[in-house]
Amino acid sequence: MSSIQSNILEIKVNSINFKTLVIDNGNDPNPQYPFHLFCPKSLMLVFPNDPKDLLEVLKKVNSTRGMFTSLSKMYDALLTDGLNHQARDLDAQVDKNVVPEVVVYTGIIEEYADAGKTKEALTVFKRMLFFDITPNAYTYSMVIKALSADPDPSSLVVAKELVMEMMGKGMQPNARTYTAVFEGFAGHEKMEEAKQFLEEIKANGFVADRKAMKAMRHVLKGSKVHVVKSISGILFDDPEDYSDYSDDDDDAIKKFVKKMDWPRCPPNSYLSFCKKHIIEDNPQNPKDLEDVFDTMRKVEPVTITMFRMVNMLKKDGFMSQAKEIFLKMDLAHDIPEVVTHTGVVEIYAKAYEAKEALKVFLHMLSFGVTPNAYTYSVLIKGLAKDPHFLGDAKKYTLEMMDKGMQPNSRTCIAMFKAFAQLKDFKVEKGKEFLKEMKAKGFVPQKKAVLEVLKGKKGPVVKTVINILFGK
Repeated sequence: MSSIQSNILEIKVNSINFKTLVIDNGNDPNPQYPFHLFCPKSLMLVFPNDPKDLLEVLKKVNSTRGMFTSLSKMYDALLTDGLNHQARDLDAQVDKNVVPEVVVYTGIIEEYADAGKTKEALTVFKRMLFFDITPNAYTYSMVIKALSADPDPSSLVVAKELVMEMMGKGMQPNARTYTAVFEGFAGHEKMEEAKQFLEEIKANGFVADRKAMKAMRHVLKGSKVHVVKSISGILFDDPEDYSDYSDDDDDAIKKFVKKMDWPRCPPNSYLSFCKKHIIEDNPQNPKDLEDVFDTMRKVEPVTITMFRMVNMLKKDGFMSQAKEIFLKMDLAHDIPEVVTHTGVVEIYAKAYEAKEALKVFLHMLSFGVTPNAYTYSVLIKGLAKDPHFLGDAKKYTLEMMDKGMQPNSRTCIAMFKAFAQLKDFKVEKGKEFLKEMKAKGFVPQKKAVLEVLKGKKGPVVKTVINILFGK
């Protein structure tokens, strides 16, 4: 038996697209620097303005780990941003045992960007263009972020130009990219220029909406409050109008989580009695549907969903629906399907994926699972976030009421906030729908509505109050 062992590399990506990349180097005695992998000839030529450590960085990127890390990060980013055609192009070349030059160049750019070497990153990007190597969205993102973080204001000018260039090629900057640029504006205190630039990218298809707000806040998580406020002030005329309201049981959830015996029930472990869902092969399904359903088999998400559902049902007077959940658990020794499906709908709804949330709801109905008041609330709030699904939000609000379930104040506010954000006839359309709801027994509770809106301001909030209660 040979004493030579295979060299196994594991690269963790931690994405909805794939989790871990496992690579077997076979019997390669030097797996870290196999220069035979692929090295663009254009990078072997020496130029006077080359970074001094270019060869060293190239060596690192062109190692097995470096190459597959660069490739997997690029592939994942393209898929996540919905640029499937660019991801497929990568796939096609790799299937032919060819590592695309754009991967090597972008890997080097990213190394320099991460090290704060903006000049070097830009030099490599220019060399790439000189040799007619086409940058993809991930390449642009790396360069733009590096330039935006540079203390030299002239770098921000180049970052702006590259944003417009990528948009001109049909590529929208993702949240990390546009947030980096506006963070650069805020850092240089160029607020008016930032506003002007915002109008330019809006003209090219950028939309500053609640989804953009949430994505921006996610990117800036942990940043100083004044930074978040500055960027919000650039992107949104009234940031309050684009904010979501926290659920009224958030405090109760926090207390519940603290009381959980996590050592005995690790939050990421699977519940032994929660069955795995078999997702049919349907091209209409969200691409990550199986992963999201799998998430809802884990201890923390499923217990929080069930706690929140039961809590809301009891609070809103739907005692029979709350008891039914516990009854089904006792009889079947399984998590009720309504809990699992509603949890999946909520994941998509909170991610501003109204289309996917609706698909899961319809998937749920096709399996004979009856939605309860909490399910309808989650769905309606998710649909109301997207103006393209306002009609569906209205439909399911009326359907909910036809089944004897009155929407609570938070659901009601989400619904009429959607009307308040319409461009034309917002009050008239809102009042018209309110009339339909009242015909089915709905009575807006002013005290409860004002409690939810407490501390909130802005034209959208004023319009919601106007629709519900008049001036």
